[in-house]
Amino acid sequence: MVETQSKDARRLQVETDLGKNMLELVESRGYPVEPHFVTTSDGYVLQLFRIPHGVQGSAAHRSGQVVLLQHALLDSSFAFVGNAPEESLGYILADAGYDVWLGNNRGNTHSMGHVTLSTDSAEYWDFTYDEMALYDLPAEIEYVLATTGQKSVAYIGHSQGSIQGFAGFSTNPSLASKVSLFIALAPVAYCRHQIGFWGNILGQLGTQTLFHCLGHREIMTARDVGALLNWGGPGICQLLPWTCHSFLDWVCGPSVHLDPARTPVFVRWTPAGTSVKNMVHWEQNLQSDTFGMFDYGTEAGNVERYGQASPPLYELQRLRVPTVLFIGENDYMTQPQDIQRLKEDLPSEMLLASVVVPTYSHLDFTWACDAHKLLYPQVLAFLESNTSADGSPEAPAW
Repeated sequence: MVETQSKDARRLQVETDLGKNMLELVESRGYPVEPHFVTTSDGYVLQLFRIPHGVQGSAAHRSGQVVLLQHALLDSSFAFVGNAPEESLGYILADAGYDVWLGNNRGNTHSMGHVTLSTDSAEYWDFTYDEMALYDLPAEIEYVLATTGQKSVAYIGHSQGSIQGFAGFSTNPSLASKVSLFIALAPVAYCRHQIGFWGNILGQLGTQTLFHCLGHREIMTARDVGALLNWGGPGICQLLPWTCHSFLDWVCGPSVHLDPARTPVFVRWTPAGTSVKNMVHWEQNLQSDTFGMFDYGTEAGNVERYGQASPPLYELQRLRVPTVLFIGENDYMTQPQDIQRLKEDLPSEMLLASVVVPTYSHLDFTWACDAHKLLYPQVLAFLESNTSADGSPEAPAW
């Protein structure tokens, strides 16, 4: 009977949460939340959400220590607050006394603005994660530090959020100097050995196929996909949660940690959209087995953009931020060969630890209903160890 009541309560909570936007969801959990807007140097307007402290107020505030969370490909800041407060990283960090900031990259549901360009224009969608690393990440970090008055920020990036960190911190020493710790959840740089949907589908496409078919435009937005999934009444994932769960297993790796009952809530906001060009960039890195900037397909195109015949590679050995990797054992997108290459390329003195999370897949790092038991305590331990008396990070023993 207790179990039935628990299921009924969870079902009711899902139905309630489905009607809420990001601000409404966080506020309904009793947390303070602030929307902030920052304009990048190339004109994109990004929306960040701030949870300045936990439910109990600022009594346990950790002297304003700032953490910036950056989402994955086709995801948004919602990923860090979509589960119950005791299960979601955004709330857990706020309750631990951190000043939590949730970023949103250009072109996703929350960051569709530009000072001059319309989202109906091809020019707006002319970007990849190169621009997210070059423009979005610095703009977010500079804004957060200016607003809080802090000198540094801890950065937690999931999947593409980690790509931004690897690319941005290795090419921008000034930016790297403002980051006290880089925690990469489901880290991606090299991706040649991906399996499942990404490896099988993207691996079979020609590098320019998507461009030839679709051109410069958006792809896989919450508006389009959400409309399809919710057409004609309750969404497919609400009526058939295990069907959606099985599809997610195929895309990101098998998971025993997701709560199928909450899948409709996440699917309400995910996928959150990106550019076709960005998806092509992911495919290029898979095909070429490199971690580099976007390839314009011809020597002339690359020379015009970069001054050289081939796109520059990101030099990971130049990254000067203390870094921790958390890898999922069952993650289709972060295969052991690619992770090993990433670890070999990172400076050994900067790589504090590489932690394998047993049975975790790609989405589990943000969506799992047991991450507060299996993952987030370790994340908190690394954050806390980064605030030693001399300010130097120390890897905790496990």
